[in-house]
Order: sequence, then structure tokens, then C-alpha cells
Amino acid sequence: MNRSQDDLKARFDTLLFGLVCVLGCISVALLYSISSAPQQAEYWKKQILWYGIGLGAMVGVTILPRRFWYQASYFLYGILILPLAFVSASAKGAERWFALGGFHFQPSEFAKLGVLLALARLFSDRRVGLNNLKPLVAPFVMFFVPFILILKQPNLSTALSVAMVFTTMLFWSGFTILDLLILASPLISVGLSFEFTWWAVYNILAWFVLFQRWRMSRLSGKVAVVFGLSILMAGLVSQIAWNQVLKPHQRSRILTFLDPTRDPAGAGYQVLQSQVAIGSGGLTGKGFGQGSQSNLQFLPEEHTDFIFAVLSEQFGFVGCVVVLGLLLAFLIRCLQMCFDESDRFRNLVIVGAVTIFSFHTIVNVAMTLGLMPVTGLPLPFLSYGGSFVITCMILVGFLLHMRLGDDR
Repeated sequence: MNRSQDDLKARFDTLLFGLVCVLGCISVALLYSISSAPQQAEYWKKQILWYGIGLGAMVGVTILPRRFWYQASYFLYGILILPLAFVSASAKGAERWFALGGFHFQPSEFAKLGVLLALARLFSDRRVGLNNLKPLVAPFVMFFVPFILILKQPNLSTALSVAMVFTTMLFWSGFTILDLLILASPLISVGLSFEFTWWAVYNILAWFVLFQRWRMSRLSGKVAVVFGLSILMAGLVSQIAWNQVLKPHQRSRILTFLDPTRDPAGAGYQVLQSQVAIGSGGLTGKGFGQGSQSNLQFLPEEHTDFIFAVLSEQFGFVGCVVVLGLLLAFLIRCLQMCFDESDRFRNLVIVGAVTIFSFHTIVNVAMTLGLMPVTGLPLPFLSYGGSFVITCMILVGFLLHMRLGDDR
């Protein structure tokens, strides 16, 4: 019995769990530092509660045998995406919440877990590539259903995180970078269609690449023609929709979303206040609890989407580097675990979890700095939120469980 416990202790990833604990403590401290505002006085206490529940969920994940998660993945997928069809409107009008017994949670966060497990099982049994699209039908449907349900809420940021999990698993299951670019080529065509010269050049290059892939027998003629036509039609349809379907105020909303500084008093207000907070922090910050932008309520959503701005204002560039270093160390440790494993299901679960954490981190920090549109994506382990914190801890449970490397 003691030998078994010693073996479990030796294989438990202390570094990974320790990094999570440190980041969690930083989160609670930052939330406490902005608790002078009456509406935010309880956030740090609730965050401790969410972490406690998340810790229990993490332990539960590690206790159950690995084969359970493999065998129950499709069932969990159905259970976790079902609430997406019954969400209710939040205070801001977006339908993202599900009420159950007096509690409100965000089902799109937990849906990511179902998509992760189901896709990991599907891709663990097959190799995929653009030359044969048939094996992609089931994974695409499994990804597309929750993607559309989440996008309908609307919750673009979470929908994109699901898309990133799907894309990463495609790469891990046989797709090359060029295959992924071809798969995304219609979307690229839409983005370039607003500048005719670039769009025309892109179409010529795309058709040339598709032709070369066909000549090298790496792409069937039918698939090459389908993608070639889809690239052409996607750009044309997007221009027709932009000029003839969308009304001026709708086009203005899209442009403001892409460039919030077009409306500094409206959609751009959050980003501008975030940049002010980050810039005012300087090298070492104003000190714990001394952030004027956050304490005086100039910075909206400071406890969730813009927690990184709170960190920067209080602890400056040095504090940001330390926290980003901790997050980077966490992600690197996760990837090291992935390369250590030979089981495809384990590999894909780890890769999917790392994708979620990486995507959230990059998008949130870039959004806070004004480098990307504001999408409402929280920062892993630091942002306040019950559903998100619990989901993060469950993902940590999967990472620790896969690290143990047995089939209990």
C-alpha cells in the first residue's frame, strides 16, 4: 500500500499543480485589491469558493480510471452540449446562461470539455488528411453543432476556442500546416475580399497551390476543384453581403468591433481605459490596491475580461512578466507531458487542453492591449468566474490524470 502511494506521489506532477496554485492565489489577491467598490466586495471570496469546487472536481477527474473518460466521452458530449439549447439571456442581452435550482452557470464553458473528450476519442482511432474527406465527416459534425449553438448566443470568443481545439486535433491527427491553410482558405478569401488586388492575387496563388497538390497526388481533383470554387465564391458572396445585404449601421458595428478606437466613448471605451491602466503601471506599478483606473471604476469588467490590466496597473511591467512567465511555464510543462505519452487519446486530450489555455491567454492579453477586438475571453486561472474557473480546474485534472500514465 505504501509502495503504491509512493509511486503515485512520484508520478504526480507537483510542478504543474504548484503553478496552478500560485496563479490561483494571484487571482484572489487581485480580486481583493479591487474590492473597495461595493459591487466587487465579494468577488475574491466567491473566487475562493469556485477554486474549492474546482479542486474537488479536479480530484474527481483524477480518481476515475482513464478508460472511463474514453468510453463515456460521447455520452458526456451529449450531456454537456444539451444545455446550450436552453440558455437564458444575461443582463447584457446575450443568451449565455443556464439556470438550475437558483444557480446560474455558463454551459458553453463546460461544452468545451465534452467537445474535447469526444474529438479526442474520434481522432484517436483515425488518421485524417485532405485527400480523403470521408473520415472528417463525423468529427466535423461533432464540432459544428456546439460551434453553431455557442455562436448563436452570441459568444464568438468561446466558439472560436472550440474551433481552435478542432483545428489543433486535425494537425495532431495528420493534417499538415498547408492542409490547414487550404481548409481555412475560404475564410481567408473573405478577409481579403475587401481589397480586390490582394484578393485576386490570393486566388491565383491558391489555385496554383491546389493544382500542384493535385499533380503530386496529395489532393484529389474533386477536392481541389471544390476548394478552388469555395475560395472564389466566398470572396464574391462576402462582398455582395457587405454592399447589398448589410445596412450602414450593421457595417459600422462590424468595423467598430474590429477597430474599437472608431468609437472611443462606446465600443472602444473598454480598450482605451485598459490601455490607460496598463500604461500608468510603468515598470513596477502603483502598488497593491493602488490602481486608480480599477478602484475608481473607470475600467469596465476589470474582474473578468480585463484582470490583466488590473495586474499591470498595480504591479507594472515586472508583474506582467512574472505572471506571463508562470502561464508560459504551465503551458510548456503541459506540452512536455504530451510528448512523453504514446497513447493517442491521452495525447489528444492534453493537446486540446493546452489549446484552450493557450488560446484564452493569447486572445485575452492581446485584447487587453488593444491588439485584438474585445471578445470577452477570460484569462486562465486569473479572471473571476465560477463556470470558467471550474472548467479550468477540470482541465487541470485531465492533465494530471494523463500524466499519471496508467489505465486505472
